[in-house]
Amino acid sequence: MGILKRKTTDTKAKKETTPVLEEKKRVSVQNAFVHKRILLGAHVSEKAASVESTGRYTFRVAINATKNDISTEIKTHYGIAPLSVRVINVEGKNVRFGRTLGKRKDWKKAIVTLPEGKHIDIHSGV
Repeated sequence: MGILKRKTTDTKAKKETTPVLEEKKRVSVQNAFVHKRILLGAHVSEKAASVESTGRYTFRVAINATKNDISTEIKTHYGIAPLSVRVINVEGKNVRFGRTLGKRKDWKKAIVTLPEGKHIDIHSGV
């Protein structure tokens, strides 16, 4: 048993109650601004600490970061343009959790060489 609706013959009332559907704008992925974090942090190890005195600094970076991305991020974050950027893809180690076998994540390491006489404090603020 449905509800009876009263029919209206007034066209103005009909236009006011009918919602106007607007076309949705499609945004392409290429034009959309996507903020991605490049520098994930300083890579702290004995070897990385020993080469800091020669002007080479080691960072953990995003897995999809390029050398150009890393260079511009160093320039904007620290204000120093690096001489060179070397990138190393590090494969995650196979590990065991009791009987369960697993694998750590793969990650990317960047070694950034700065001009002579320039230095940065990578252990704070990244």
